[in-house]
Amino acid sequence: MTDSLRRGPAVDLGLLAVLATAVAARLWYFESALIDAHSWRQITNADIARHFMTTLDLLHPQVSWGGRDGIVGMEFPLLQWLTGVMWRVTGESHVVARLVALLFSVGGVACLYGLGARLLGRPAGLAAAALMAVAPSTVFFGRTFLSDTPMLTFMIAAVWAWDVYFERASRGRLAVAAALTALAALVKLPAILVLAPIVGTAWRHRRFSAFADRGAWVGGLAAVAVVAAWYWHADRIYLETGLTQAVFRPSGTYPPDIAPGVQFTSVSHWATRARLLTFETWRELGDRFWQLHLTAFGAAGVLLGLWRAPRATRAPIDLWLLGGLALFVVALEGQFWHEFHQLPLLPPLFLYFGAAAAPLFDGEWQARMLPRRAGGLIVGAVGLLCAIQAARSSGVETHLYRPANLQQAFVRVGEAVRAATSPDALVLTVEYEDAGANSAMLLYFAHRQGWSFDVRSVTAGVVPHLAARGARYFATTNWAELEARKPEVTALLTARYKALPLGDVPSGARLFDLAAPR
Repeated sequence: MTDSLRRGPAVDLGLLAVLATAVAARLWYFESALIDAHSWRQITNADIARHFMTTLDLLHPQVSWGGRDGIVGMEFPLLQWLTGVMWRVTGESHVVARLVALLFSVGGVACLYGLGARLLGRPAGLAAAALMAVAPSTVFFGRTFLSDTPMLTFMIAAVWAWDVYFERASRGRLAVAAALTALAALVKLPAILVLAPIVGTAWRHRRFSAFADRGAWVGGLAAVAVVAAWYWHADRIYLETGLTQAVFRPSGTYPPDIAPGVQFTSVSHWATRARLLTFETWRELGDRFWQLHLTAFGAAGVLLGLWRAPRATRAPIDLWLLGGLALFVVALEGQFWHEFHQLPLLPPLFLYFGAAAAPLFDGEWQARMLPRRAGGLIVGAVGLLCAIQAARSSGVETHLYRPANLQQAFVRVGEAVRAATSPDALVLTVEYEDAGANSAMLLYFAHRQGWSFDVRSVTAGVVPHLAARGARYFATTNWAELEARKPEVTALLTARYKALPLGDVPSGARLFDLAAPR
């Protein structure tokens, strides 16, 4: 009894220390604007959140790049809606947006601890949570305004909830498990792979008899039905407006009535033969897992945990890994370009690490092997030093936080456009050379509605066409690229429309008044 009482508080204090470390790590560059890595996606989400400050219509999210209303078909905008609700109280703030992401992320660390404790024991759960708390990628994306953060938390919580249900079924437990499953795939569709570890939890508790559980079938099918209903609704919106955030339809496009005759560059995340057979692909992804997602120490622990994890309880972890690997290969193009696409694959890897590192987080082991009363402090201090060194060697500060390379040009030009244009004006923007249509960047910082093209897609016909549909201004951040690749567009603008001064902005910025012919 004495040993049990001694171990209990130590483990609880360990969890509090892990959660505190997770919060502290995610406060690094916390006040940085949403213009670090993956700023395009972060600003798109912030743009949607801003619209929710005006209307709380969760079923009809809006964007700035879709004309006057801009209703868009997309994943369930829970992150954006919650942030918009908070902004109505606090005012628009990127710090508040990061806080919402941080709360989801730290909640995910706590859920991983709970799941790991059930599957592998409390020390293993604590070890898995500790790695998730300090891994460079989960730290960075844990304060980044992306829907992948709540998706990951809901995935972990759903597997935990189903494991609780299959241990002892009840209607309440079933409702929680089904709701968390639905939420995971609603906020980000790739989370549907959570069905694989859910099957694993059923197998671990009941083997084949789990298939006779009518409640589980009802709950699981209800979750899938809710997800299907939302994405059907999102697709209906696309068919009505032609606007989408890359669910089932290609993103970065406009319908013919907005952009007649324009050939857009479709963004695809699916694997290609070239991507599969290129050594650079696998070298880059291997380095990413070794340095960014797991760290060298974590990767070694994962390899050891693959052997050490007990067979009796590892079915959910194994199936999660297999499902994640399948998604990884099928969507390899997206995986190569976006580090956050690997997040659904990380929880089972963290759990394997937990199985290997469990002794380090076990009070009894610490009491035997380390100085009395100092075991937890020693493990914590060594772990923290390893985490700091791993973050430094991963290059996360340079490549993701980018303190010296933030996308300030969009902020400066956007603010200048805001000052030079009327509040209700529609603005046509060109911001990227290729694959950059439907960008919210310039419009967001200008606080304007309008349409967004890239250099490749904009044409000399689009400008007067959208001017006739209400576009009052044309704004760009890359005039030199336009002159080089689309001289007919720049010739039209300079010959027909009045250029407006923007003040002290980057040299590539231009603004034209489409209602003021020369």
